[in-house]
Amino acid sequence: MTLESALLKQILANGDFETWNGLKEHYFPEGEYRKLWRVVDKHVHKYNDLPTFEDLKLEVRSRDLQEKIYAIETVETDIESIILLDYLKNQFTQSEILSKLENYIDHQVAISDARENIDLLQEIVVQVEDAVDTNDEADDMNSVELFDSDEDLAKFLPLGLNQEYDLDYKFSPKDLVVIGGHRGGGKSFTCCNIAAAAQERGKSALYFTIEMDTRQMLQRICGIQTGINSGRIKAKNLNPMEWDKVAQWWAARFSNGTEAYNEWRDHQDFDKFHYQLSRNKLADAPQIDIHYDPSLTLAKIISVVRQKQAQLPNLGIVIVDYLNQVKRHNAPSRQGQYDWTEQIEISKGLKSLAQESKVLVLSAFQTNEKGEARFSKGILDAVDAAYSIQHWGDSEPCIKFKCDKMRSGSIEPFTSEMNWETLKIGPHTALDPDEKAELKETMTTGEDTYDL
Repeated sequence: MTLESALLKQILANGDFETWNGLKEHYFPEGEYRKLWRVVDKHVHKYNDLPTFEDLKLEVRSRDLQEKIYAIETVETDIESIILLDYLKNQFTQSEILSKLENYIDHQVAISDARENIDLLQEIVVQVEDAVDTNDEADDMNSVELFDSDEDLAKFLPLGLNQEYDLDYKFSPKDLVVIGGHRGGGKSFTCCNIAAAAQERGKSALYFTIEMDTRQMLQRICGIQTGINSGRIKAKNLNPMEWDKVAQWWAARFSNGTEAYNEWRDHQDFDKFHYQLSRNKLADAPQIDIHYDPSLTLAKIISVVRQKQAQLPNLGIVIVDYLNQVKRHNAPSRQGQYDWTEQIEISKGLKSLAQESKVLVLSAFQTNEKGEARFSKGILDAVDAAYSIQHWGDSEPCIKFKCDKMRSGSIEPFTSEMNWETLKIGPHTALDPDEKAELKETMTTGEDTYDL
């Protein structure tokens, strides 16, 4: 008796649809078992029912396969089919891991550097996970609760871009939210504002960046949180008051920050100040942890999130800047940079990451000039909320977010104040140019009432 035969016997003899639905063709070794799986699958699609052994004998023409059916029918086992399926999945998983590791050792170890080797191992993990259904069992209807626990509710986060909008819209730690913008349209500084807002609410933010490096991101976030022009921060062109704000902000990141800051006030040497801070650990407080990788893959994102969940204090949000440039694997896409299929899979992968890690995931994505998802509208299928950015440059101190999708609420836009010097969004509501013109026209005509 083989494991495969025992499993098929239990499924077919008991008409076990639930276990059959979890049984994938590739769990079986190549050969007769896979052929038999396809026969059963064809019967299920045609009749919406599992076949009996007598049905299979009539539907199969191959003598060898008929003999296999007779052999399976005679199998005797008391083990439940769901347990046998777990055994088969474990067997398949071990085989897949060994096969991929053998290929990795034979072809990569000698020619790859340390970073490439780590990335390849991360990809092996993701590929095996893709091939094996490891999802937890669905909630038991006898025990599922109607309301989120207080602990879960404490993990809900608003975007932090508009204080009025935040009163009504908060996102769960299993949600995927995306922010769309055209090239140069404000995707990155919006993500920076969201990361800064999460930290100010006592949550750590894990930020993946593809185009801007870690130092550039820190300079931008520093500008948003201190109210200083990030261009002047980059150029080190600060007045004494601004230097003091930046030093306090930098010191707050480290465990010995207060002591080092007090010494800096005496010597005013920022390089010396940074060296003193860097010899110590980061503070045990909410952080914005930035990972810059121009060749970012989904496997790398998943691996880093799993690692950082155990390290960052109260991880509340994962930000990916931006979705269209994340790759499924290190290998080049056959469809080029903007492969629709790959982008849809990345979107689904980020949603699965949110559900697995129970951390809100937010990603920017590229749109056309009309605010529509560029290259692949399918990337929005898996998301829980989607927004697109509209702004009028530094001629107007406002930025508008049109809501294109909201899975668990009404679709409402909002417009926030925008400080183009510091790139700080909100927290107050503003009127966009069209709303200003409408208000002006209404007031000019002498209307007594108008809708803001």
